[in-house]
Amino acid sequence: MKKISFSSILFTLILALATATLLTGCVDDDDNWPYAPPPGWGSNYFYDQDLNGTWELVQANSQPVGRYDTNYMEFYGGGRGRYYYYDYGRLYAETMAYFCQMSGNTTTNYQINVQYANGEQSTMAYWFTDGYDTLWLQWQIGNRTQTYIYERVSRVP
Repeated sequence: MKKISFSSILFTLILALATATLLTGCVDDDDNWPYAPPPGWGSNYFYDQDLNGTWELVQANSQPVGRYDTNYMEFYGGGRGRYYYYDYGRLYAETMAYFCQMSGNTTTNYQINVQYANGEQSTMAYWFTDGYDTLWLQWQIGNRTQTYIYERVSRVP
């Protein structure tokens, strides 16, 4: 029977622990998130630099939004962003991807397509007012038009 040295056992144990740590360590979702449009869109998309920054929802369908009913969108550019929302007074965040397109909408010439980390997707018409400090998002749910107004803010609280 062959003797196994203590240093061989120790080395094997350290190697096994290091491998396990690498395999079960925290994975950054950003590496797997689809920042480009789905296949088939060709070159009919762009990333609007005027969206870059942090936006706070201040009005939903002509009604002011309360502190814990608001949400925030951060656009980093290149299709990357984060969506923040309150749930029972606690602020949560999730990754989002986006791209913009020209649209045939009668309100604006642009639309934004947003995909949230939870799998939900939205396509909304958008435009700016107040020197690009107010962002309007508009979409249809059935026969009802939804209009959300966001204001540019320096950061998410």
